Amino acid sequence: MKKIQLTAAACFIALTAAFAQTDIERTFTIGPAVGYGSTWIPNVGYSDLYKSSWNAGVTMNYSQWEHFGLAGDVLYSLEGGRFKTSGDGSDVDISLSYLRIPLKVAYFFGDIGNAFRPKFTIGPSFGFLIDESTDVDGTRPAESNLISDHETVDLGGTASLGFNYRLGERIWLNADAYYYHGFLQTDNSSNLSHYNSNYGLRLGVAFGI
Repeated sequence: MKKIQLTAAACFIALTAAFAQTDIERTFTIGPAVGYGSTWIPNVGYSDLYKSSWNAGVTMNYSQWEHFGLAGDVLYSLEGGRFKTSGDGSDVDISLSYLRIPLKVAYFFGDIGNAFRPKFTIGPSFGFLIDESTDVDGTRPAESNLISDHETVDLGGTASLGFNYRLGERIWLNADAYYYHGFLQTDNSSNLSHYNSNYGLRLGVAFGI
């Protein structure tokens, strides 16, 4: 295992050194990103209530072309849904925390030398469940028929509209209004229409390396 790790590290260092001698370094950017928005689980059979969501992590982009690029994020993402039951009117808040990895194809408008580049992205998004909780009326009950085991892997599609703005030499502000639509069942209930959905705004600063 140590030999594999050392070999991988050596390859990474060698590739970094090689890229540093060429213009390829200017095609790859990476940096921190944070997002905030709203999340819900459709078709629960009750009245939906507003539930905020947020995410934070790293955003990346690679492009050797004027209008096309490959983008990806590695995020901690709080998702789930909130609703009010029809019987006793309980406020049920389901929180699902994921390691979220969107992989996107990006289309950039304008010319490659422009400081302001509008963009559109689309692609699959993978989620790996880290934590889950269900609160009823602000408390976390030990047992409830409203709580079910949630699937550990989530898959959906994501799309965004936004822009990149050059703040300085190889420093870019990234802004995206995004939407995510899940394709897989979130829990083990019989309703196959329980999936994650969320939208929001994500901001990040990316540095060319």
